[in-house]
Amino acid sequence: MSSGQPASELFSMASKIQAWLDVEVALANSQAELGMIPVEAAREIARKGKVECIDQAALQQDIRQTRAPIVSLVRFLARACEGNAGDYVHWGATTQNVMQTAEILLIRQAHQQLLNRLADCLDVLAVLAEISADMVMAGRTQRRHALPITFGFKVAAWIDELLRHEERLRSAEPRVFTLIFGGAVGAMHSFGMQGEALSQRLASHLALHRFEVPSRSASDHIVEYVLLLGLLAATCSKIAQELYVLMSEEVGEVYEDLGEAVVGSSTMPQKVNPKLSVNVIALAAQLRAQVVLAMDACQSSHEGDAVSSKVLYAAVDTACPLANDMLCELEALLGKLRLNPVRMRSNLELSGGLINCENVMMKLAGAGLGRQLAHDVVHEATITAVRTQRPIGQVLTDNPVVDSIMPAAEIQAALDPASHLGDSSRIALALARRAGAEAKRIRQHSQGLSAGQPI
Repeated sequence: MSSGQPASELFSMASKIQAWLDVEVALANSQAELGMIPVEAAREIARKGKVECIDQAALQQDIRQTRAPIVSLVRFLARACEGNAGDYVHWGATTQNVMQTAEILLIRQAHQQLLNRLADCLDVLAVLAEISADMVMAGRTQRRHALPITFGFKVAAWIDELLRHEERLRSAEPRVFTLIFGGAVGAMHSFGMQGEALSQRLASHLALHRFEVPSRSASDHIVEYVLLLGLLAATCSKIAQELYVLMSEEVGEVYEDLGEAVVGSSTMPQKVNPKLSVNVIALAAQLRAQVVLAMDACQSSHEGDAVSSKVLYAAVDTACPLANDMLCELEALLGKLRLNPVRMRSNLELSGGLINCENVMMKLAGAGLGRQLAHDVVHEATITAVRTQRPIGQVLTDNPVVDSIMPAAEIQAALDPASHLGDSSRIALALARRAGAEAKRIRQHSQGLSAGQPI
């Protein structure tokens, strides 16, 4: 199967059938190498282990009748094989061995696509952070003005968070991309003394890790992957939600440049609604909802439980395509995002200089007032400024304590938002460089995850 398939198609029935066949072929080859089945039988199984050698319509009809997908698959693959090779298909294996392993192979392909899309987002964010490294805006806490920052600093925080998600996903790969193969209950009953050797060979053929105990009830590794996707969705939604708010007329600091042909409303011709941010938020919400299903799937009973498997596969088959679609929409949103520095500056001025009062306070403290007294003096001045609707600079200048330490010109300079940005610009530029470099590394890592190569 090509990892170039859209993620939604990766989990289609045709794709799953090929993945099941891939596992059956790898099993036959592994068993032939150990002398468990004839080499010629394995070769014939490999020749016929392709979806084009199977009547898919007839197979799916048979599955509807047997309600046992792998039983039907084995029956059709065995019939397709010449000679007695069909007698050795699925030798000693059980349904979950094949279905769960195939699911892991499909997750790995979706994971490759996810990493590439994450790298694409980082590339766009790198440019965005660089061009807005010095673009002054209001930093907000509890949705109110806090201190001045640059938009690039905001973007840098997104980059840093997305890179942590990539690190989590990468560190989980040895656990997630793991073979669980042990026969009917996981204890290798059908393979004599060769069970562990077979598991090692099969894992090598499929470029998977292995668990020491191949228990059929183990699903925590797959559940972990869905949890990580849910966590990624939370960050993507947070980014889109923030931009969604910044696009409102009351704020107007950013907007989506979607072209004049885009229509906002069927009844209000003036409406220009955000589209891409909405898509990210909606997809992320659907993705996070799969986490609950995945957690429920952990409650497998005894040595195997079809209920847990069905729930888990449903969650995975939904979560992986959603994650890829979400990152596609996030990249589109970031690429179409346009910044409005003029509006950012005008919003900064809404408080009449109050946003920079920390700067004045620290300068007064350093000039001899001390931090606590300086805080009290500036705090009282802000209350007076709001109550009397006078500029904070004028109130501070009229205060004899302040006037004796800091001239009016210094007060006005300290109230300029651009004079108190902390490390905003440096951090933005540093993360812009890091995002570009990490995007390249992520793509290289993704290439190494292709089937047949070790993780």
